[in-house]
Amino acid sequence: MQQDSNSRPSSGYPYPYQSQQSNANGYTPNAYAPHHHNPRAILIRRLFSASMVILLVLGLILVLYFGLVRPQLPYAYVNSLSLSNFNVSNNHLTGNWDLQVRFQNPNSKMSLYYNTVFCTLYYNRVSLSETRLQPFDQGKKDETTINATLSVSGTYVESRLADSIRKERAANGSVEFDLRLTSSVTFRYGVYRRRRYVTVYCYDVLVGVPANSSSGKMVGSAMRCKSF
Repeated sequence: MQQDSNSRPSSGYPYPYQSQQSNANGYTPNAYAPHHHNPRAILIRRLFSASMVILLVLGLILVLYFGLVRPQLPYAYVNSLSLSNFNVSNNHLTGNWDLQVRFQNPNSKMSLYYNTVFCTLYYNRVSLSETRLQPFDQGKKDETTINATLSVSGTYVESRLADSIRKERAANGSVEFDLRLTSSVTFRYGVYRRRRYVTVYCYDVLVGVPANSSSGKMVGSAMRCKSF
């Protein structure tokens, strides 16, 4: 009897099992379909990257600028300090200090603008008098001289302070005073503006005032102060 050729067993490998199911249209979904990114997240990342680049460029510009310009603090000198009507008695102090101070701009590429300058007179770290100096401009490498007067009239001071002044005056024929000057200074270079507070200390300004006199003047030549 003739055997049906279709009934013979297959000698090949079986077909693999199809695990994916087709949809109604006969299309099999792709398991590796591309992921759709969030446009807002992309925008935020791009803005962040742009901001970092801008900051790096600005930082490089500032480094180059300060490397080339090198802004310096102004110099200050006490040209003279004279004293008149000076008297210490019964813990009360009277006196007039006439001050001449010179400011120098050491910068060859920057001009300066000094806002109101506050000047304070000290003795042994105790404030005796203060005054204000008018604002002023200063060009490159310029010098500016300003006069000021500090006064006290019958101001009460502690006994230890009055005794210290009397002893120093009797022993040396002179008295040492300190000065402090502070101002908001604007450094200008082209369109660049930078404001910072500058403090100037003038320590141990020696004024000769004998015990038998009520007036005197600074001992020695002009002295340079310290700027911070």
